[in-house]
Amino acid sequence: MADTWLILALLAIVLYGTSQVAQKVSLYSVPAPQVAFLSIVMAVPISLVCLAPYIWYGGLFKLELGALGIGLAAATFGQFGYYTYLEAAERGPISIVGSVTAVYPIMVIAVFAIKEAPTILQLAGVLLVTLAVIALSYFHGRSEKSSRHPTRKYFAICVVTVVFWALWAIFTKLSLDRMDALLFLGLYAVVIIPATFIYYAYRGLKLRQVVPSWSLPLMIAIMSSEVGNIAYFCEVNAADQGPASLVFPLVASSPVIVVLLAYGFLKERLSIREWLLVALVVGGIIMVSTV
Repeated sequence: MADTWLILALLAIVLYGTSQVAQKVSLYSVPAPQVAFLSIVMAVPISLVCLAPYIWYGGLFKLELGALGIGLAAATFGQFGYYTYLEAAERGPISIVGSVTAVYPIMVIAVFAIKEAPTILQLAGVLLVTLAVIALSYFHGRSEKSSRHPTRKYFAICVVTVVFWALWAIFTKLSLDRMDALLFLGLYAVVIIPATFIYYAYRGLKLRQVVPSWSLPLMIAIMSSEVGNIAYFCEVNAADQGPASLVFPLVASSPVIVVLLAYGFLKERLSIREWLLVALVVGGIIMVSTV
């Protein structure tokens, strides 16, 4: 029987992919800053529920300051990485944005592989998954029609996103070695609101400008956000129980679900090359699953 962390990681892949397809549909009508507003109204209450028991019973106040700092840093890197990704996707071609930002698991593997000592087959599997996802993101994104006019800034923002996401993954695993996964999830309640307002300040936006009006695309965005939150819960618990050098590269393969769902429901066509890359991702996941 597969380990719990592997099941959670595979579930996160499916949920993230489903969420991204729904978000892709909603972003045609709902601007990125309005999508970011959902972080405040939806993610913060969930995080507060996770944090509440540790405040009530005093577990939060018994946490070492170093551990608390690492946890807050991880949440901050993750939140800013999400916003810089939105900025990059809004400014540049998704083929480049998707493929460049998919590089971050390689940095995580480099940090944790020696300590966690995955088997040669598993390590080959995660590298295969990561490289295939980078290529798939590029080729599939290039085939999408886009009205965007790339700016010079978008590639630099992609690089910043890679750094943010890599630091998020590294600090997340370090945090989970020092605190409960539920407490770590609760720390986002402290980070999300200030991070979102910093993002709005960067965009020169005021809160009244980003409150979305009720519409069908907004409903889809809300459902996408909820599914994404569940996926994140699965990912954090998978990282808590399993090796970071395997969990994060696996979960980062969610674009393969986006491609398959887009093929099935959005009627997007896939080339033979794209089908081959999908097969390589699946093969890499099977190699990692030899636990």
